[in-house]
Amino acid sequence: MKKLALLLAALSVASVSYAKEVMPEAAPVVEEVVVEQEVVEVKAAPVLRVTSIGQALEIDNTSGAEDIGEAVHLANTVGLAIGDNWTFELMARKTWSASIDDHENNDTTGAGMKSSGHRVDLSATRHFENFAVGLKWRTEQDIEKFFLPVSYNYGMVSGWATPAFVNYDKKSSDAWYLEAMPVIVKYGPVALGYYFEGEEELGSGDEHFADHQVRLMLDLYSTDNFRLGAEYWYQFASEHKELNKDKKYEEYENNKHVAVLSAAYDLTQNLTVDGYYRYDFNKYDGLVNVTKADDYYGEFCVGWTYNF
Repeated sequence: MKKLALLLAALSVASVSYAKEVMPEAAPVVEEVVVEQEVVEVKAAPVLRVTSIGQALEIDNTSGAEDIGEAVHLANTVGLAIGDNWTFELMARKTWSASIDDHENNDTTGAGMKSSGHRVDLSATRHFENFAVGLKWRTEQDIEKFFLPVSYNYGMVSGWATPAFVNYDKKSSDAWYLEAMPVIVKYGPVALGYYFEGEEELGSGDEHFADHQVRLMLDLYSTDNFRLGAEYWYQFASEHKELNKDKKYEEYENNKHVAVLSAAYDLTQNLTVDGYYRYDFNKYDGLVNVTKADDYYGEFCVGWTYNF
């Protein structure tokens, strides 16, 4: 028995030694480390793009003036934008007077189209969520204006104002100017607003005017591609002081009534034609020298706009 035990022990030692020589040692486990790289999004720089182009033909006439057009305006407009918040507009307009008869000379020697002026507007506007503020420069014959237009919109209530400094080439004094509709309340197809326009001469000059109106605006009819609207303006307070032909100051007021009819039609998704007709019935009351008689003013405009 002792011999058998010794034999088994010898075999056990031999098998362990052989296993160590034949079986390879397990390789160490190496963990792979993945390094995540941050992806940086590169945004394209905002570029100046054209958003719209358009033209408009406007004909203005006061009773007793030219028989075709006291002022015939042809305007060209280009709209531009940078990003989503900045918009720009360039408008260039040429003006003529047009008549068959020469009313001043009472003959036809001066009939036809005669150049009577020009205007160039350049504006930039910064848009925020509920309001916008901008700068506008205007040059025309003998006048240069610098505007600071602002506007706001909170659903039913909106408004705008355009204060300006006016530089007159042929006057000794410049002026402050303001046109505004500070409050417009809209409910459904009806809107009601208060309008003001005024100018105060600076320096030694004494000319000024201030007009106050209430305006009613109606959306009369609309379809997917057609819109028809109307407005009524009543000028309930007015004060004007200006030099007359005798170089004397004359004061008067004009409590006029104004009616406006407008329409717009989308020929395509991008192209729209629109127009309006405005009729003023001027009702003058002289405060010092009663020299103004009631008259009318008519304004007709038609144009087109292509939006990109």
